[in-house]
Amino acid sequence: MRDESAVVNGSRSHGWWVAAGPRFRIATPAAVRITTATLEVTDTARLATDFAAVLGESEAT
Repeated sequence: MRDESAVVNGSRSHGWWVAAGPRFRIATPAAVRITTATLEVTDTARLATDFAAVLGESEAT
């Protein structure tokens, strides 16, 4: 992804809390971290759809 901040903020606007990747990586490109340990199975499709939309929006800018 080009812009971690856009993805983090976009995810939050959809109601998801994700973390920007710098503290989780050493020498890799931009990324976000999504922990799904407590995600309800019924929410997985919505997370995937919302995250895909946010990624598309962030790449368009």
